[in-house]
Amino acid sequence: MNGITLLTVDIVTIAFARAIMQMMLGGLLLYMGIRQFNQGAARWWALGFFVNGLSLFAFSFDVPEAWSIVRNTFNHLSMGVASVFFLMGFWRFGQQPINSWLLIVLMAFPLTSIIAWELLWPNARFRVLCTASGQVLYFIALQQILAQPFRIEYARIYRRLRYVVVVYIIIFVWAYASIAQLLPTTAVTSLNYHRSIFSIASLLFMLTLAVGCLALKFTSLAIRNADLAMHDWLTGLLNRRGFFHEIESNQQVKGGDRKITALLAIDIDRFKKINDAQGHAAGDQVLQYVSERLKLYDSENRIIARMGGEEFLITLFDTSQEDAIKLAEELRQQFAQNRVALSNQQSVRLTISIGVHEVSQQEHIEQSLAHADEALYAAKRQGRNRVILSKTEQKD
Repeated sequence: MNGITLLTVDIVTIAFARAIMQMMLGGLLLYMGIRQFNQGAARWWALGFFVNGLSLFAFSFDVPEAWSIVRNTFNHLSMGVASVFFLMGFWRFGQQPINSWLLIVLMAFPLTSIIAWELLWPNARFRVLCTASGQVLYFIALQQILAQPFRIEYARIYRRLRYVVVVYIIIFVWAYASIAQLLPTTAVTSLNYHRSIFSIASLLFMLTLAVGCLALKFTSLAIRNADLAMHDWLTGLLNRRGFFHEIESNQQVKGGDRKITALLAIDIDRFKKINDAQGHAAGDQVLQYVSERLKLYDSENRIIARMGGEEFLITLFDTSQEDAIKLAEELRQQFAQNRVALSNQQSVRLTISIGVHEVSQQEHIEQSLAHADEALYAAKRQGRNRVILSKTEQKD
Protein backbone atom coordinates (compact mmCIF):
# COMPACT_ATOMS: atom_id res chain seq x y z
CA MET A 1 0.00 0.00 0.00
CA ASN A 2 2.24 2.74 -1.42
CA GLY A 3 5.16 1.74 0.77
CA ILE A 4 3.21 2.00 4.02
CA THR A 5 3.56 -1.10 6.19
CA LEU A 6 0.40 -2.02 8.02
CA LEU A 7 0.80 -3.42 11.50
CA THR A 8 -0.53 -6.94 11.84
CA VAL A 9 -0.65 -9.17 14.91
CA ASP A 10 -0.77 -12.86 15.63
CA ILE A 11 -4.54 -13.54 15.52
CA VAL A 12 -4.24 -16.92 17.21
CA THR A 13 -2.23 -15.47 20.10
CA ILE A 14 -4.80 -12.73 20.65
CA ALA A 15 -7.63 -15.26 20.55
CA PHE A 16 -5.84 -17.40 23.13
CA ALA A 17 -5.19 -14.36 25.34
CA ARG A 18 -8.86 -13.33 25.03
CA ALA A 19 -9.95 -16.81 26.02
CA ILE A 20 -7.84 -16.78 29.18
CA MET A 21 -8.92 -13.24 30.06
CA GLN A 22 -12.61 -14.01 29.58
CA MET A 23 -12.42 -17.18 31.66
CA MET A 24 -10.77 -15.25 34.49
CA LEU A 25 -13.33 -12.43 34.29
CA GLY A 26 -16.12 -14.96 34.17
CA GLY A 27 -14.73 -16.57 37.32
CA LEU A 28 -14.58 -13.18 39.03
CA LEU A 29 -18.20 -12.42 38.12
CA LEU A 30 -19.26 -15.87 39.30
CA TYR A 31 -17.45 -15.33 42.61
CA MET A 32 -19.17 -11.97 43.07
CA GLY A 33 -22.52 -13.54 42.24
CA ILE A 34 -22.36 -16.08 45.07
CA ARG A 35 -24.69 -15.05 47.90
CA GLN A 36 -24.86 -11.54 46.57
CA PHE A 37 -27.70 -9.29 45.52
CA ASN A 38 -28.86 -9.90 41.93
CA GLN A 39 -26.71 -13.04 41.70
CA GLY A 40 -28.70 -14.41 38.76
CA ALA A 41 -27.41 -11.71 36.42
CA ALA A 42 -23.78 -12.26 37.45
CA ARG A 43 -24.07 -15.98 36.79
CA TRP A 44 -25.50 -15.44 33.31
CA TRP A 45 -22.71 -12.98 32.51
CA ALA A 46 -20.12 -15.41 33.84
CA LEU A 47 -21.53 -18.19 31.66
CA GLY A 48 -21.39 -15.85 28.67
CA PHE A 49 -17.69 -15.14 29.23
CA PHE A 50 -16.92 -18.81 29.86
CA VAL A 51 -18.67 -20.05 26.73
CA ASN A 52 -17.21 -17.30 24.56
CA GLY A 53 -13.78 -18.10 25.97
CA LEU A 54 -14.23 -21.78 25.12
CA SER A 55 -15.06 -20.87 21.53
CA LEU A 56 -11.83 -18.87 21.35
CA PHE A 57 -9.88 -21.82 22.75
CA ALA A 58 -11.35 -24.00 20.02
CA PHE A 59 -10.31 -21.40 17.43
CA SER A 60 -6.77 -21.23 18.85
CA PHE A 61 -5.81 -24.86 18.23
CA ASP A 62 -5.17 -26.62 14.95
CA VAL A 63 -7.12 -29.84 14.53
CA PRO A 64 -7.00 -32.59 11.91
CA GLU A 65 -9.16 -32.02 8.86
CA ALA A 66 -11.56 -34.73 9.99
CA TRP A 67 -12.27 -32.74 13.17
CA SER A 68 -12.68 -29.33 11.53
CA ILE A 69 -16.45 -29.74 11.25
CA VAL A 70 -16.67 -30.44 14.98
CA ARG A 71 -14.51 -27.43 15.79
CA ASN A 72 -16.43 -25.12 13.46
CA THR A 73 -19.75 -26.32 14.83
CA PHE A 74 -18.65 -25.76 18.42
CA ASN A 75 -17.15 -22.38 17.58
CA HIS A 76 -20.26 -21.01 15.86
CA LEU A 77 -22.81 -22.45 18.27
CA SER A 78 -20.87 -21.26 21.32
CA MET A 79 -20.91 -17.71 19.95
CA GLY A 80 -24.70 -17.86 19.73
CA VAL A 81 -25.02 -19.42 23.19
CA ALA A 82 -22.71 -16.79 24.71
CA SER A 83 -24.87 -14.03 23.18
CA VAL A 84 -27.97 -15.61 24.72
CA PHE A 85 -26.28 -15.77 28.12
CA PHE A 86 -25.21 -12.12 27.97
CA LEU A 87 -28.72 -10.96 27.06
CA MET A 88 -30.19 -13.12 29.83
CA GLY A 89 -27.82 -11.48 32.28
CA PHE A 90 -28.76 -7.95 31.28
CA TRP A 91 -32.47 -8.79 31.24
CA ARG A 92 -32.23 -10.28 34.72
CA PHE A 93 -30.15 -7.39 36.01
CA GLY A 94 -32.44 -4.75 34.50
CA GLN A 95 -35.58 -6.57 35.69
CA GLN A 96 -36.84 -6.67 32.10
CA PRO A 97 -38.98 -9.40 30.53
CA ILE A 98 -37.14 -12.11 28.61
CA ASN A 99 -37.75 -12.12 24.85
CA SER A 100 -37.76 -15.85 24.09
CA TRP A 101 -38.32 -15.34 20.36
CA LEU A 102 -35.22 -13.18 20.11
CA LEU A 103 -33.15 -15.90 21.79
CA ILE A 104 -34.49 -18.47 19.32
CA VAL A 105 -33.60 -16.23 16.36
CA LEU A 106 -30.11 -15.63 17.75
CA MET A 107 -29.49 -19.38 17.90
CA ALA A 108 -31.03 -19.87 14.45
CA PHE A 109 -28.18 -17.95 12.79
CA PRO A 110 -25.28 -20.21 13.88
CA LEU A 111 -27.42 -23.33 13.40
CA THR A 112 -28.23 -22.24 9.85
CA SER A 113 -24.60 -21.42 9.13
CA ILE A 114 -23.50 -24.91 10.21
CA ILE A 115 -26.28 -26.86 8.51
CA ALA A 116 -26.32 -24.88 5.26
CA TRP A 117 -22.73 -23.72 4.80
CA GLU A 118 -20.79 -26.46 6.60
CA LEU A 119 -22.77 -29.64 5.95
CA LEU A 120 -24.96 -29.13 2.87
CA TRP A 121 -23.10 -26.56 0.74
CA PRO A 122 -19.67 -26.05 2.32
CA ASN A 123 -18.68 -22.40 2.03
CA ALA A 124 -16.50 -20.91 4.75
CA ARG A 125 -17.22 -17.31 3.82
CA PHE A 126 -21.02 -17.71 3.91
CA ARG A 127 -20.77 -19.68 7.14
CA VAL A 128 -18.84 -16.89 8.86
CA LEU A 129 -21.10 -14.15 7.50
CA CYS A 130 -24.27 -15.96 8.57
CA THR A 131 -23.08 -16.30 12.16
CA ALA A 132 -21.79 -12.71 12.10
CA SER A 133 -25.27 -11.50 11.08
CA GLY A 134 -26.65 -13.06 14.25
CA GLN A 135 -24.00 -11.24 16.26
CA VAL A 136 -25.09 -7.90 14.77
CA LEU A 137 -28.65 -8.68 15.91
CA TYR A 138 -27.28 -9.45 19.38
CA PHE A 139 -25.49 -6.10 19.56
CA ILE A 140 -28.63 -4.25 18.50
CA ALA A 141 -30.64 -6.09 21.17
CA LEU A 142 -28.00 -5.23 23.75
CA GLN A 143 -28.28 -1.60 22.74
CA GLN A 144 -32.03 -1.68 23.35
CA ILE A 145 -31.61 -3.27 26.79
CA LEU A 146 -29.01 -0.71 27.83
CA ALA A 147 -31.34 2.11 26.80
CA GLN A 148 -33.64 1.30 29.74
CA PRO A 149 -31.86 1.48 33.13
CA PHE A 150 -34.37 0.62 35.81
CA ARG A 151 -32.68 2.87 38.39
CA ILE A 152 -31.07 6.25 37.86
CA GLU A 153 -27.88 5.04 39.57
CA TYR A 154 -27.16 2.72 36.64
CA ALA A 155 -27.80 5.29 33.91
CA ARG A 156 -24.19 6.45 33.51
CA ILE A 157 -22.79 2.90 33.24
CA TYR A 158 -25.53 1.91 30.80
CA ARG A 159 -24.86 4.98 28.66
CA ARG A 160 -21.13 4.34 28.44
CA LEU A 161 -21.67 0.69 27.58
CA ARG A 162 -23.99 1.80 24.79
CA TYR A 163 -21.24 4.02 23.36
CA VAL A 164 -18.83 1.08 23.43
CA VAL A 165 -21.36 -1.20 21.72
CA VAL A 166 -21.96 1.36 18.96
CA VAL A 167 -18.23 1.72 18.27
CA TYR A 168 -17.78 -2.04 18.25
CA ILE A 169 -20.72 -2.55 15.87
CA ILE A 170 -19.04 -0.17 13.40
CA ILE A 171 -15.73 -2.04 13.62
CA PHE A 172 -17.53 -5.39 13.48
CA VAL A 173 -19.45 -4.50 10.32
CA TRP A 174 -16.34 -2.98 8.73
CA ALA A 175 -14.31 -6.13 9.41
CA TYR A 176 -16.88 -8.56 8.09
CA ALA A 177 -17.69 -6.34 5.13
CA SER A 178 -14.17 -7.08 3.92
CA ILE A 179 -14.94 -10.80 4.05
CA ALA A 180 -18.16 -10.20 2.13
CA GLN A 181 -16.19 -8.04 -0.35
CA LEU A 182 -18.65 -5.21 0.14
CA LEU A 183 -16.15 -2.45 0.86
CA PRO A 184 -15.39 0.06 -1.90
CA THR A 185 -12.08 -0.53 -3.65
CA THR A 186 -10.43 2.47 -2.00
CA ALA A 187 -11.22 1.01 1.45
CA VAL A 188 -9.97 -2.49 0.75
CA THR A 189 -6.79 -3.52 2.53
CA SER A 190 -5.30 -6.91 3.22
CA LEU A 191 -7.50 -9.37 5.03
CA ASN A 192 -4.87 -9.77 7.76
CA TYR A 193 -5.13 -6.06 8.47
CA HIS A 194 -8.89 -6.30 9.02
CA ARG A 195 -8.40 -9.32 11.21
CA SER A 196 -5.75 -7.57 13.29
CA ILE A 197 -7.87 -4.48 13.90
CA PHE A 198 -10.94 -6.62 14.61
CA SER A 199 -9.06 -8.91 17.03
CA ILE A 200 -7.71 -5.97 19.02
CA ALA A 201 -11.13 -4.29 19.02
CA SER A 202 -12.78 -7.54 20.18
CA LEU A 203 -10.27 -7.86 23.00
CA LEU A 204 -10.95 -4.30 24.16
CA PHE A 205 -14.71 -4.72 23.76
CA MET A 206 -14.90 -7.86 25.89
CA LEU A 207 -12.64 -6.30 28.49
CA THR A 208 -14.85 -3.20 28.60
CA LEU A 209 -18.00 -5.32 28.77
CA ALA A 210 -16.56 -7.27 31.70
CA VAL A 211 -15.55 -4.07 33.49
CA GLY A 212 -19.05 -2.72 32.87
CA CYS A 213 -20.64 -5.87 34.33
CA LEU A 214 -18.38 -5.63 37.37
CA ALA A 215 -19.22 -1.94 37.76
CA LEU A 216 -22.93 -2.77 37.66
CA LYS A 217 -22.44 -5.42 40.34
CA PHE A 218 -20.49 -3.06 42.61
CA THR A 219 -23.10 -0.35 42.04
CA SER A 220 -25.94 -2.76 42.84
CA LEU A 221 -24.22 -3.70 46.10
CA ALA A 222 -23.77 -0.03 47.00
CA ILE A 223 -27.43 0.65 46.17
CA ARG A 224 -28.55 -2.32 48.23
CA ASN A 225 -26.55 -1.10 51.25
CA ALA A 226 -28.00 2.37 50.79
CA ASP A 227 -31.51 0.94 50.55
CA LEU A 228 -30.97 -1.11 53.69
CA ALA A 229 -29.89 2.04 55.49
CA MET A 230 -33.16 3.64 54.40
CA HIS A 231 -35.42 0.82 55.60
CA ASP A 232 -36.31 -0.48 59.01
CA TRP A 233 -34.79 -3.95 59.46
CA LEU A 234 -37.76 -5.34 61.41
CA THR A 235 -40.74 -4.17 59.38
CA GLY A 236 -39.26 -3.46 55.96
CA LEU A 237 -40.87 -0.01 55.95
CA LEU A 238 -38.94 3.18 55.29
CA ASN A 239 -37.21 4.42 58.42
CA ARG A 240 -36.98 8.09 59.37
CA ARG A 241 -33.89 8.59 57.22
CA GLY A 242 -35.52 6.81 54.30
CA PHE A 243 -38.63 8.92 54.65
CA PHE A 244 -36.74 12.20 54.35
CA HIS A 245 -34.66 10.83 51.48
CA GLU A 246 -37.84 9.85 49.64
CA ILE A 247 -39.31 13.30 50.15
CA GLU A 248 -36.15 15.09 49.04
CA SER A 249 -35.28 12.88 46.07
CA ASN A 250 -38.72 13.15 44.54
CA GLN A 251 -39.10 16.87 45.33
CA GLN A 252 -42.49 16.18 46.74
CA VAL A 253 -42.65 19.04 49.21
CA LYS A 254 -42.04 21.92 46.82
CA GLY A 255 -42.03 21.99 43.07
CA GLY A 256 -42.98 18.35 42.55
CA ASP A 257 -45.85 17.07 40.46
CA ARG A 258 -47.49 15.64 43.56
CA LYS A 259 -48.16 17.68 46.69
CA ILE A 260 -48.17 16.38 50.23
CA THR A 261 -51.63 17.22 51.52
CA ALA A 262 -51.87 15.31 54.81
CA LEU A 263 -49.86 13.40 57.39
CA LEU A 264 -51.15 10.62 59.63
CA ALA A 265 -48.98 10.12 62.72
CA ILE A 266 -49.81 6.70 64.20
CA ASP A 267 -48.79 5.31 67.57
CA ILE A 268 -49.50 1.91 69.16
CA ASP A 269 -51.35 2.40 72.45
CA ARG A 270 -49.66 1.06 75.60
CA PHE A 271 -46.92 -0.63 73.62
CA LYS A 272 -44.52 -0.58 76.59
CA LYS A 273 -47.05 -2.57 78.59
CA ILE A 274 -47.10 -5.24 75.85
CA ASN A 275 -43.31 -5.41 75.93
CA ASP A 276 -43.19 -5.69 79.71
CA ALA A 277 -45.94 -8.30 79.96
CA GLN A 278 -45.18 -10.45 76.90
CA GLY A 279 -41.51 -9.80 76.25
CA HIS A 280 -39.64 -7.98 73.48
CA ALA A 281 -40.15 -10.84 71.02
CA ALA A 282 -43.90 -10.32 71.35
CA GLY A 283 -43.36 -6.58 70.91
CA ASP A 284 -41.51 -7.23 67.66
CA GLN A 285 -44.40 -9.39 66.45
CA VAL A 286 -46.83 -6.57 67.21
CA LEU A 287 -44.70 -4.11 65.25
CA GLN A 288 -44.55 -6.51 62.32
CA TYR A 289 -48.32 -7.03 62.50
CA VAL A 290 -48.97 -3.28 62.44
CA SER A 291 -46.57 -2.74 59.54
CA GLU A 292 -48.16 -5.53 57.49
CA ARG A 293 -51.61 -4.06 58.06
CA LEU A 294 -50.40 -0.60 57.06
CA LYS A 295 -48.81 -1.99 53.89
CA LEU A 296 -52.27 -3.04 52.76
CA TYR A 297 -53.05 0.67 52.43
CA ASP A 298 -49.92 1.45 50.42
CA SER A 299 -50.38 3.10 47.01
CA GLU A 300 -48.68 5.50 44.60
CA ASN A 301 -50.16 8.44 46.53
CA ARG A 302 -48.90 7.32 49.92
CA ILE A 303 -45.58 6.86 51.70
CA ILE A 304 -45.62 4.62 54.77
CA ALA A 305 -42.72 4.75 57.24
CA ARG A 306 -41.75 3.64 60.72
CA MET A 307 -40.47 6.82 62.29
CA GLY A 308 -39.08 5.13 65.39
CA GLY A 309 -40.20 2.93 68.25
CA GLU A 310 -43.92 2.23 67.94
CA GLU A 311 -44.64 5.34 65.85
CA PHE A 312 -45.58 5.12 62.16
CA LEU A 313 -46.34 7.76 59.56
CA ILE A 314 -48.51 7.77 56.46
CA THR A 315 -47.87 10.62 54.02
CA LEU A 316 -50.78 11.36 51.69
CA PHE A 317 -50.54 13.11 48.33
CA ASP A 318 -53.36 14.93 46.56
CA THR A 319 -55.82 13.80 49.24
CA SER A 320 -58.48 15.96 50.85
CA GLN A 321 -58.67 16.48 54.60
CA GLU A 322 -61.99 14.63 54.64
CA ASP A 323 -60.48 11.57 52.97
CA ALA A 324 -57.44 11.69 55.27
CA ILE A 325 -59.69 11.64 58.35
CA LYS A 326 -61.78 8.86 56.81
CA LEU A 327 -58.64 6.76 56.22
CA ALA A 328 -57.42 7.39 59.77
CA GLU A 329 -60.76 6.33 61.26
CA GLU A 330 -60.84 3.21 59.10
CA LEU A 331 -57.36 2.24 60.31
CA ARG A 332 -58.28 2.86 63.94
CA GLN A 333 -61.36 0.64 63.66
CA GLN A 334 -59.48 -2.12 61.83
CA PHE A 335 -56.94 -2.46 64.62
CA ALA A 336 -59.51 -2.15 67.43
CA GLN A 337 -61.61 -4.98 66.01
CA ASN A 338 -58.82 -7.57 65.87
CA ARG A 339 -56.45 -9.28 68.26
CA VAL A 340 -52.82 -10.05 67.46
CA ALA A 341 -51.88 -13.73 67.73
CA LEU A 342 -48.43 -14.21 69.27
CA SER A 343 -46.00 -17.09 68.86
CA ASN A 344 -46.38 -17.99 72.56
CA GLN A 345 -49.98 -19.08 71.87
CA GLN A 346 -51.35 -15.90 73.43
CA SER A 347 -52.97 -12.89 71.83
CA VAL A 348 -53.21 -9.22 72.66
CA ARG A 349 -55.81 -6.58 71.92
CA LEU A 350 -54.32 -3.71 70.00
CA THR A 351 -55.46 -0.13 69.52
CA ILE A 352 -53.81 2.85 67.88
CA SER A 353 -54.00 6.61 68.22
CA ILE A 354 -53.73 8.82 65.15
CA GLY A 355 -52.93 12.48 64.70
CA VAL A 356 -54.03 14.00 61.38
CA HIS A 357 -52.50 17.15 59.96
CA GLU A 358 -53.46 18.85 56.72
CA VAL A 359 -50.23 20.13 55.20
CA SER A 360 -49.96 23.73 54.09
CA GLN A 361 -47.82 24.26 51.00
CA GLN A 362 -46.04 27.12 52.78
CA GLU A 363 -44.73 25.03 55.69
CA HIS A 364 -41.65 22.85 55.77
CA ILE A 365 -42.00 19.10 56.18
CA GLU A 366 -40.45 19.30 59.66
CA GLN A 367 -43.20 21.72 60.72
CA SER A 368 -45.85 19.43 59.28
CA LEU A 369 -44.44 16.49 61.24
CA ALA A 370 -44.46 18.53 64.44
CA HIS A 371 -48.14 19.43 63.94
CA ALA A 372 -49.03 15.79 63.26
CA ASP A 373 -47.17 14.72 66.41
CA GLU A 374 -49.00 17.35 68.48
CA ALA A 375 -52.31 15.95 67.27
CA LEU A 376 -51.10 12.42 68.09
CA TYR A 377 -50.12 13.40 71.62
CA ALA A 378 -53.53 15.04 72.05
CA ALA A 379 -55.17 11.75 71.03
CA LYS A 380 -53.07 9.94 73.66
CA ARG A 381 -53.99 12.44 76.36
CA GLN A 382 -57.68 12.23 75.56
CA GLY A 383 -57.84 8.49 76.19
CA ARG A 384 -56.12 6.80 73.21
CA ASN A 385 -57.80 4.76 70.46
CA ARG A 386 -58.96 7.86 68.66
CA VAL A 387 -58.29 10.19 65.74
CA ILE A 388 -57.49 13.85 66.42
CA LEU A 389 -57.13 16.64 63.89
CA SER A 390 -54.23 19.04 64.47
CA LYS A 391 -55.02 22.38 66.12
CA THR A 392 -54.01 24.36 63.02
CA GLU A 393 -57.02 22.86 61.18
CA GLN A 394 -59.32 23.25 64.18
CA LYS A 395 -58.57 26.97 64.32
CA ASP A 396 -59.38 27.34 60.65
